Amino acid sequence: MSIEQTSKSMSRPAIPEPLKRAILVEAGHRCAIPTCRTTTTEIAHIVPWAETHEHTFENLIALCPNCHTRFDQKREIDRLSIKMYKHNLGILNHRYGEFERRLFAHLAVSHQRIFVVGAGGDLLVANAVKDGFFEDKHVAGGDFFVIHVGGQESCRFPLKFTYWVTDTGVEFIRRYAEGVSIDAQ
Repeated sequence: MSIEQTSKSMSRPAIPEPLKRAILVEAGHRCAIPTCRTTTTEIAHIVPWAETHEHTFENLIALCPNCHTRFDQKREIDRLSIKMYKHNLGILNHRYGEFERRLFAHLAVSHQRIFVVGAGGDLLVANAVKDGFFEDKHVAGGDFFVIHVGGQESCRFPLKFTYWVTDTGVEFIRRYAEGVSIDAQ
């Protein structure tokens, strides 16, 4: 086998487009590192291609060019952290909606313990409330009333919801932001 043939047989094939799409969709077309979430992304191998010689969903993750360099070349982000970010994406994507995931990322940076959402916001954070991360404080005022023709109140709709981030929620968000397993609580 010539040097040229050996070089070609050892070259890395392109990642198939459907697999790339699945990786990008998993991360919401953003960097998978929760404190980054930059929209310009690249597909990175968690265990290097040189060791695996394969492209698999489990071994690929979306990273921005900066985080990809910090992981692959500078070694500022270790493999265990990248594996945990990948693991946590699976949990977040199957349990929490886009609004909840964005709220977790915002709260990880802002460290706020209280937030307000508008009408319908209760549905957008329902799983996080169910899991004990947020508590509805039932702040009165700002409701919309639908009055029956006979003059009696028939329906009341809250126009805002005020939530407190519980201690459990703070711990969950901390673990998420630090790349620690979020299912090991």
